[in-house]
Amino acid sequence: MFEELNDAFQKYFVEWRNFAAQRHNRKFFDQLKPTAVAWKTVDITDFNTRFAQLRPLCDHIALTWLNERWVASMHLKEASIGGVVHVVKLMMRRPNSTDAVGLDHVDFYHASKQEILQALQVDPSIKTTHESNGPRCAWESIWFSGGEAKLRTDTVIDQVIGDFKEVDEQVLTQ
Repeated sequence: MFEELNDAFQKYFVEWRNFAAQRHNRKFFDQLKPTAVAWKTVDITDFNTRFAQLRPLCDHIALTWLNERWVASMHLKEASIGGVVHVVKLMMRRPNSTDAVGLDHVDFYHASKQEILQALQVDPSIKTTHESNGPRCAWESIWFSGGEAKLRTDTVIDQVIGDFKEVDEQVLTQ
């Protein structure tokens, strides 16, 4: 699984660099930091198999039930994807979905939401969508020949921490 993920990321990143090189504001795209690679699985069996393959490489894992499917946020303890990414989001495909499986997207971090929006407005040829999963998790998706890039002002680890804080508050107030 690790090699398959790493190979898919390498191909994705070639396309990402080509995309960035063609932008009006290339400097902005070059400074984005990839923070997570997301892999979509066919079903629970595929998810469990790939989870078991990645688990020994990790030191922190959080499982979340989100949109009728399991999502695992996995921190690689020593290895990295493409030599730069240390977090894998392993996701089941949603029920009744026909989405492609495999490398789904890469999360890229930038500290300023305003700068992200400005960079996307400068180049109207970029296909973008604003997306969210609840009140604490939002991003701008870019669609290009290599797939999807999610531009975020937080990381999946920030999201996991926020989720657990919310659960902790629920536990303490019940």
